[in-house]
Amino acid sequence: MSDVNGSIGPHAVRLQEARINNIAVPVFPLEVFPDAVQKLIMDADERMHYGIEFTGCSLLFAAASAIGNSCVVEMNPDWQEGVTLWLVLVGHPGTGKGHALKRTLKSIERQDSQRYSLYLEDMQAYKKALTKFQREKKNNPGESSEEPQAPILKKTILSDTTPEKMARVHADNPRGICLHVDELAGWLQTFNRYNTSNAQKTFNSSWSRQAIVIDRVHSGSIRIEVPCIMVGGTIQPKILSELMAERRGDDGFTHRLLFSYPASKARAWNRDAIDQSMFTEWDQAMRRLLELPYENGESFVKTVLRFSPDAWALLHDWQNLLVQESNRERRSYIKGVSAKIEQYAIRFSLIIQMIRYAYREDSKDKVGIEAVGAAIKLAEYFRKSHQQIIEEIDSHSPLDDLAEDKLAVYDALPEEFKRSEGIPIAFSKGMKERTADRFIKDTRYFRKKSQGMYAKLL
Repeated sequence: MSDVNGSIGPHAVRLQEARINNIAVPVFPLEVFPDAVQKLIMDADERMHYGIEFTGCSLLFAAASAIGNSCVVEMNPDWQEGVTLWLVLVGHPGTGKGHALKRTLKSIERQDSQRYSLYLEDMQAYKKALTKFQREKKNNPGESSEEPQAPILKKTILSDTTPEKMARVHADNPRGICLHVDELAGWLQTFNRYNTSNAQKTFNSSWSRQAIVIDRVHSGSIRIEVPCIMVGGTIQPKILSELMAERRGDDGFTHRLLFSYPASKARAWNRDAIDQSMFTEWDQAMRRLLELPYENGESFVKTVLRFSPDAWALLHDWQNLLVQESNRERRSYIKGVSAKIEQYAIRFSLIIQMIRYAYREDSKDKVGIEAVGAAIKLAEYFRKSHQQIIEEIDSHSPLDDLAEDKLAVYDALPEEFKRSEGIPIAFSKGMKERTADRFIKDTRYFRKKSQGMYAKLL
């Protein structure tokens, strides 16, 4: 064990050496999963072109969504950590990022579908009972009988939803909900449609497992004591700057995001028949996680795990290293990311432990050192991926957004030029005069120095 300002323990020495030797572009640590899951990830990449990083992250997210509030890990009597993840898969169109996330959530989708079928049956029965109740009440006004209660549709996965509707669905399913958004840009637009600061505050509170309350004049109040709201989706690289815009990082909102941004490319379809049986064992493991008890009538039960002594020592030493590094960091944004990664490491430990349990490789009695070692690797992967995103945004140039024909014209133009000189150059590159005239007046790329005189800005 160690203290923040003192010497570090033996676990931390190995971690420090590993970090020094692993400062390149983040590589997803496939070895954090049981062997059967590793094989699934590689098969899904080879046969279905899902991508190792996207599949690994999606499996982690799906497992957390299945666990929900059913399990927590106890840090101390006043601090229990859950499994909430906010996952952002970054990639160009055709890289398989959305397919991986959708397939890994299929077991939960099936559960939601079965619940909906039962809900429709219950609704039919309710309507008949209500009609009978109203008829008897009219015919026998002096006799009192209990009015039938409308059935409740319990579901886990949501897509496009308002903050109020999301809270209502969560109230009906206190185990937890999963906001699966194919394009996360739509999630951000939801914040813009409603009160941005209040929406972000609500999500931030839910991430921290703090009670959330939504008050509406006409529909009353909704209170979620222990929220568990997963958020997972995809985004294209060119929209990343929008995700970080509008000062979303000021309140720690973007610090909570887990990015995966591999160097992936679109690939040709696999013309061979796809054998979906590769997911059979995963679907069985997901069902085992979904069967973990939580609701017991009007009360809730949950499995409370604690760290084994060696697992706690490893986690403590790693956190000590991270704190020391964060204290040396000058950029406040990166400090904020590191603070959230500390909590994520705890959550990853619990999720990996429960995945090992679901594959019958371990118990759910405690969080062991294998799970913590895997969690640290995941935390480091996501920490470096987030830094990668920030560095890319900071180095982004408006020229990156130009089509090839316009970029060719821009490169051909001198640093300063007259309009009468620039238009012929653009024309020689295949650009029409009207298009060229609009282009050189674009203030993102050119500055007008005087009448008919322009200068390149980049």
